[in-house]
Amino acid sequence: SVSLRGYAQVDPKVEYKREGMRQFENMWESVGRRVTDLVFRMEQMDERFVGSMWKETAAERPEVTTAVSTAAATMGNQQQEAIESSQASGKPKPIRKSGPEIGRNDPCPCGSGKKYKHCCMRNRRTV
Repeated sequence: SVSLRGYAQVDPKVEYKREGMRQFENMWESVGRRVTDLVFRMEQMDERFVGSMWKETAAERPEVTTAVSTAAATMGNQQQEAIESSQASGKPKPIRKSGPEIGRNDPCPCGSGKKYKHCCMRNRRTV
């Protein structure tokens, strides 16, 4: 649709921008409509039903409920420790590279005698 607008002395780049913005706005509006439709059509689940499903699952598979409760307790402890350590240390320390920096034209540290760019640097980039 932009191809013929050049004959009308309209800059094609500007037209692409305008058309792209129109399409983006249409998409944004349709997403908003879909989200509001879904939100207003949601049904609240009956708490008795959810509770009964949990009890049935617990009765059928008791090992799952113990594993879930153990995992939840462990996660809670780990999160609490992480919060305490971050508050205690304050500002996190930056991660630094260890070892000297190897230039592209430096001899390769593997001892082959080749330049780094022709030896190990190629292997490192393909990985």
